[in-house]
Amino acid sequence: MVILDEMGRFREQIKIDNLVDRDCRDEFTDLLKRRRPDVIVVGGFSMATTKLSARIKEVISGRSAEGDPHAPEWHPPETGNEQAFDIPVIYLRDEVARIYQHSKRAAEEFSAFSPIVKYCVGLARYAQNPLNEYAALGPDITAISFEDEDQHLVSRTHS
Repeated sequence: MVILDEMGRFREQIKIDNLVDRDCRDEFTDLLKRRRPDVIVVGGFSMATTKLSARIKEVISGRSAEGDPHAPEWHPPETGNEQAFDIPVIYLRDEVARIYQHSKRAAEEFSAFSPIVKYCVGLARYAQNPLNEYAALGPDITAISFEDEDQHLVSRTHS
């Protein structure tokens, strides 16, 4: 996970192994309390992304994993009333983030971080300002198919 500020600047990254174990859920809710994000963006490389999104929604709503026989009974920390967060969880297409994670720009900005952190930054920035992120791709934008019969007219040179 990465946290960006409203200007798209990197603020924090954290790895949480899962959202089933109580300690991991507590770590996640502590992060939400401390950083108070406007939105949670979910993306990923497999069908497990759907399950991750569902787990995130369970945690922020204060519910346990209903109907999941492997999920432990979980109750949010008590703070006078039931802990719940009013944060939208959205799924985004990630083609821009996939290109960004291997780009020269990502290498210059985040040379010390893994490709998955760079992917998360790309996804978060895309959520904040899709137009800027498309423009920042430069000539790599031609790697994205827009389902437009005239896409072949887009120049492949960078000016």
